[in-house]
Amino acid sequence: ELLYSIPQSKLKIIKSWPFIYWISDEFREKFKEQTINDVSEVALGLKTANNNKYLRFFWEVNRSSISLKLNDKKKWVIYLKGGSFNKWVGNEWLVVEWENDGYKIKNQKNSQQIEKGLSFKAGVTLSTRSVKGVCGRAFKSNRLFDMAASAIIFRNQDERLYWLAYSNSKLFNYILNCLNPTVNKQPEDIRRLPAKTSDSLIKCSSICLDIKKYLLRFDFLFQDIFISPLQLFPKVIDQKNKLKSFFNYENHILTQVLLNEAIINEKIFEVYELTKSDKAMVLAKEGENIGGLPVSPEARNAYLAEEDATKEFSLDNIRDFIETLPVMEFTPEEREAIEHEFPSLYQSNNNLEEFCIRHQLNPINVWYFFKRGNVIPKQRMHTLAMEFLADMIREILMEDEDGIIPLVGSAGEKILLDRIEEKFRKKGFTMAQYSSFDAMLGRPLNEYVNKYFFAELSDHLNLFLYLPKTPFIWHLSSGPEQGFHCYLIIYKWSRDRLMRLKSVYIEHRERALINRQSDLSGNESAEAQNEKDKIFKQLKEIEAFKIKIDELLAEGYDPILDDGVGKNIAPLQKKKIIPYEVLNTGQLKKYLNADW
Repeated sequence: ELLYSIPQSKLKIIKSWPFIYWISDEFREKFKEQTINDVSEVALGLKTANNNKYLRFFWEVNRSSISLKLNDKKKWVIYLKGGSFNKWVGNEWLVVEWENDGYKIKNQKNSQQIEKGLSFKAGVTLSTRSVKGVCGRAFKSNRLFDMAASAIIFRNQDERLYWLAYSNSKLFNYILNCLNPTVNKQPEDIRRLPAKTSDSLIKCSSICLDIKKYLLRFDFLFQDIFISPLQLFPKVIDQKNKLKSFFNYENHILTQVLLNEAIINEKIFEVYELTKSDKAMVLAKEGENIGGLPVSPEARNAYLAEEDATKEFSLDNIRDFIETLPVMEFTPEEREAIEHEFPSLYQSNNNLEEFCIRHQLNPINVWYFFKRGNVIPKQRMHTLAMEFLADMIREILMEDEDGIIPLVGSAGEKILLDRIEEKFRKKGFTMAQYSSFDAMLGRPLNEYVNKYFFAELSDHLNLFLYLPKTPFIWHLSSGPEQGFHCYLIIYKWSRDRLMRLKSVYIEHRERALINRQSDLSGNESAEAQNEKDKIFKQLKEIEAFKIKIDELLAEGYDPILDDGVGKNIAPLQKKKIIPYEVLNTGQLKKYLNADW
C-alpha cells in the first residue's frame, strides 16, 4: 500500500485547505504567489430565473433587434451560456431580453445579477460543466453571461490573450481539477489558480483565436454571414470533391491550432517552472500534447509544403517546431487501420482533435492520411448539405412576399422544389451539380424536403438540453395524403398569414382538386379510379385541416416573433398540423400555458 504523510501547514498553503496531498512541494509553492484573483475579477453570471421566458436563440428574433454596440437600446443582448466543449471562441447562439436595462429580469423573483461593474466588459468565458474539462473562449464587450458560464474579466485587457491561452492549457485544467474534482467548477476555484504572465504566449494565442474566428464563417450557427463550404472552390465541379477540398483545408488550419496548443502547453510549463516530475504528473492526468506526437516524414514534408494554406495564420517559429517533432514510420497495416476509422470522423463530436486523442496521432498525420485517402465522411457531408439547403430555403422564403410557399401544385404559387432548382442556377451551380445533391442528402431532394428536412433542421438546432428545438422554417401539413402542405418562415408569420393560408393557398388547392375530380368523373379506368380515390382522401384531409385552422383562430392564436418558437409553434403541434414533434410532452404543456 502507498502511504502519504503531509503536515497540515502544507495543506494550508492553498486557500480553503483543499486535501491535495499528491502534488510536490515545489508545485504547492506556486499557490503562494500571484493568483487569478489578484489580476482579474472572476464573476458568476446572470440567473434569469426563467430561461424559457427571457432567452432566445438569435435566429428566433429579428436581427435588427439584437444589440451590436453598448447603449444602443436594442431589446436583445448576446448571451453566453456554456454549451458544447469549444476552445478559443464561439458558442454565441443565445440572446437575452434586456429591454430597459434588463428591468424585467432584475425584478424577477429568484433572479441573480452579475456582480456590479462587470456587465458588458470583454473577457474570457469558461465552460465549467463539461466532462471534457474546462475551456476558455474570448468574448467581446457588450455581452452578458450566464451563471453556467463563469467569466474572467481582466484588469489589464492587454493581457487577455495570455489568459485565454492559460485557460485552454493542460496545467489550468489540472490545477482546477485538483481544487475541485467535480464536473461543476465554481468561481472560487478559478480565483485560487496561480497566475503568471508571459508575452511569449500572446502570438500563439492570437493565431488560435484568429483561426477559430475565421472558421466561424463556415458555421451555420454563426450570427454573421454564413458561407457554405459548397460555395467554395469554384474550380472544383464535383460537389463531393468540393467538400473533400474543404475538409482538407479545414483539417490543415485546425492542425495549426493543435500545434500551437502544444507549444502553448510547453511554454506554460516553462513559465510556471514545473519540474520534470510535475510536468509528467500533469500530462499523465491530462494527456500528451497531440501536436507534439511523432509524425511520419512524408506527412511532415507535405504539410510544410502547403504554406499557402496557413500563411495568413503562420507562427514565426512553427516550421522549426514541426521540423523538430519526433519521427515515426507507419506500416501499411497501421495506415489502413487509421483510414478505416475516417468514416466516423465528425460523428458524435468526433472532430479532428478528438480523433487524434483517441488514436494518439499527431494531427499532421491525420491531415495527410485523410487527404491521401478516398473517404468522405457521410454524416458530415449530409449535415453540410442540409445546412446549405436550409440557408437556401431561408433565402427563398424571405424573398417571398408572405413567406409561405406550397410544396404541392395548384396552390396558387410556384412550388418550393421548382424555386430551389432556380436558386441553384442563380448561385452558379450546373444542373449536374443540382442533380448530384440527392447523393449528398442520401435520398431524392423532393422526398427529403417533403419528409425529412423539417425534422432534421429541428434536431440540428437542439443545442441545450433544457431549451426547446427552435426551427426557423416550419412545415405545415394537412396529413399523410398531402392534401396540402407548405413551408413558412417565422419572421413573416402572423395571425393574418394563417388566415391567408386558408383563404388563398388552401382555397386554390381545394378548387383545383375538385376540378380534377370533375374531369375524371366519366373515366372508369383503374388508373383514373386510383386518382379519384386519392383526391377523395386529400379533400377529406383538407377539410379537417381547415377546421383546425378555424379552431386556432377562434382560440385567439396570434403568434408574436419575440415570444419564441416554443410558444408560437405549440398550438400548431397540439392540433397536429406540423409533421414532427418539435416540443416534447413537458415542453408542449409548458408553452401552451406560457404567461408571456
